Amino acid sequence: MKLSYLVPSVIAAAGIAVASSAFAPAQAALINGGGTCNLSNFTSYTDCGGFFDGNGGNAGDDGVAAITGNDDASDIGAIFGGLWEQVSKVESGTTSGVLTVNSVGQTSGTWSATGLNYSLYDYVAVIKAGNSFSAYKLTDATTSGNWDTLGVEPVGNNNTPGLSHLTLYKADAEPVPEPLTILGSATALGIGGLLKRQQSKKNNKA
Repeated sequence: MKLSYLVPSVIAAAGIAVASSAFAPAQAALINGGGTCNLSNFTSYTDCGGFFDGNGGNAGDDGVAAITGNDDASDIGAIFGGLWEQVSKVESGTTSGVLTVNSVGQTSGTWSATGLNYSLYDYVAVIKAGNSFSAYKLTDATTSGNWDTLGVEPVGNNNTPGLSHLTLYKADAEPVPEPLTILGSATALGIGGLLKRQQSKKNNKA
């Protein structure tokens, strides 16, 4: 078999493989290898990051720079990747939007949320207390649980601060492929198709 017959199919297959990987869902990776956020601080989650302090850095071992002690959507993207948006934030009272949080100002309590769609979105909950916060990526189908502020930076004489706010963020569950990845996939498929057409013309002439 001539090599020229193999080239188009090999290139096309490579292009398909790249395109498939570009649209595959990202796998969760544990951000914090030995810091302060853990299962006892929030139920239930698959991943956590923090704590991040109020001085533009982090006091744990996350190694994510330029994150302040007041969380926002860009911070969540820096921790977990992707683009995020705020869903609800409770900082006084008990309910805001879809989110209900009990015991704001205390060191532990409960939370619940309604209308979460895990088939379309991933969710992250942020515990903010004192001058720092920790972020928890929720396990699929989780709509309620417990929280505490032991996963944030102590204040004063090593005291555990009370909850300032609990914020819920969401992001598309399927990551959007980067433009260069799409371009590379399209180029590979295009070259494969071109070589196949050229080979077909040669065969027809023969």
